[in-house]
Amino acid sequence: MFPAVLALTLKCQAGRALDASDYVLLPTHTQDEREVDSRYGMASSGVAPRPESDGGLGFGLGITQRWFTELALRYQRREGSSTSLSGIEWENILQLAEPGEWPIDVAVASDIEGSTTLKEGVSVLTGPLLQREFGRLQANFNALLRRNFGNSGNHTLQIEYQAQVKYRYTEPFEFGVQAFGSLGSTSQAWASYNQQVHRLGPVVLGRVKLLQGRSISYNAAFLVGATDHSPDRTLRLQIEYEF
Repeated sequence: MFPAVLALTLKCQAGRALDASDYVLLPTHTQDEREVDSRYGMASSGVAPRPESDGGLGFGLGITQRWFTELALRYQRREGSSTSLSGIEWENILQLAEPGEWPIDVAVASDIEGSTTLKEGVSVLTGPLLQREFGRLQANFNALLRRNFGNSGNHTLQIEYQAQVKYRYTEPFEFGVQAFGSLGSTSQAWASYNQQVHRLGPVVLGRVKLLQGRSISYNAAFLVGATDHSPDRTLRLQIEYEF
């Protein structure tokens, strides 16, 4: 079980800022459920922006009642370049108790990121995933620590977070608010507010059931930057086929 605490991500920019396609990690999953996960994000700033984008395509599996793992290919497009494969992502989540057993559902996720050729070094991310139900409301908060190693010039500990509050109107249609942020900069773990990254905005999400126990889950968000160092606009979309 101990290897399940680690998630490995190999991609081109180990010292990256938050990706536009980053999504809220959830602490719960279903044993033996398989999923194909596709995600895409686009971020831009300014009046006449040239957006930068990234995304991924992965396959996930609930190995046990408490261990979920996913392997994905990642890609990105930066200004002045075409879309290119940026690496491989291996994500694992270890659930510490059964859903509803504790007042707050808790899991642990962590990952390692590096370039496909390891020239950009490796970064390690880990932290708890928290979830609480309030009737039809569901609140999630993830506190994550990232550290870069190897050839990357930024070896400063980074503090990141993911947050979401959603209202379960119906299973096919839910809505709420998402937020993503990083409290550090390339040189310090806790930077001044304007050097931090904070993005928040509305999200729509849900799950549509298909035949033979299959389903499609989606979530789409439009996020607005709250600091000078944040992208002005981020559009992100995630679709999962579960079977």
